[in-house]
Amino acid sequence: MDAEKLRVAREKLTRVFRYLEALNQHRNPAKRQLREQPWSLWMRDLPDHSSIQKGAAKISSPKAKGGNSTGMEDASPSYVLKVRRPRLTRPPEPPQEISGWIEDGWDDPSNTVAVEETVDESENNPEQRIVKFADDPARTAALERWKLLRDNWVRNEKPARAAMKIFETFYALYGRIDREAERVELILGDGILSWRRTEGGIFHPILLQRLQLQFDATVPEFTLSEADHPVELYSALFQSMPDVDGRAIGRCREELDEGGFHPLINGSTSGFLKRLVVQ
Repeated sequence: MDAEKLRVAREKLTRVFRYLEALNQHRNPAKRQLREQPWSLWMRDLPDHSSIQKGAAKISSPKAKGGNSTGMEDASPSYVLKVRRPRLTRPPEPPQEISGWIEDGWDDPSNTVAVEETVDESENNPEQRIVKFADDPARTAALERWKLLRDNWVRNEKPARAAMKIFETFYALYGRIDREAERVELILGDGILSWRRTEGGIFHPILLQRLQLQFDATVPEFTLSEADHPVELYSALFQSMPDVDGRAIGRCREELDEGGFHPLINGSTSGFLKRLVVQ
């Protein structure tokens, strides 16, 4: 093939590629806002409970010259997150002398205890008789003793209930991923790009790591671990922006491939994200 035919062929291939790229962007536009995703959870919002364990980045063992391993083992956990079903407990029952005075909802740790100030005891009495809770010092003392027991239960139960909500959320996600494996996947993101633009603002992580969700019914426990894919730059976000230099994005992608940056590694990854924003 002579030079002219080669040039024409390259131009035709380029036009076909640009058409397919534009068609894909039209049919599957890159998500610009985190709220546009089907679901998201901030790591900082995870409750502090023993049933929830945070892992670390999966870092490859150092290599010696010539490609041989140095023999150093990677001691970091092999998971990103573990969520075990927490054990929930019942609150202490109120004493009999005050049980009729306590309003409903006392067994919910997110509620405060409320008591009726007065009770009408004239139902089986021909004379109207209104009794005040504070009239009997023994009732007040019993309430204070029981509230101390309940407060201790609340301190332990609140994070357990929050952890149960996380467990139930992952249970629903597990079923959805099983049903829609071709349409949805779990992603660990870092580096929120917050950018106001005339065609629409951006608030979305740009450093992405695919995850896999496993369930062990014998515990029961969910484990989030890294999928067999490298960390990716969300470069599709920039493809519709003519003022963003594609070559700069390419250089950032090359730096990511060579630098081993990861959403769960703070220092070096933060430096990479700062350099990316400047470019």
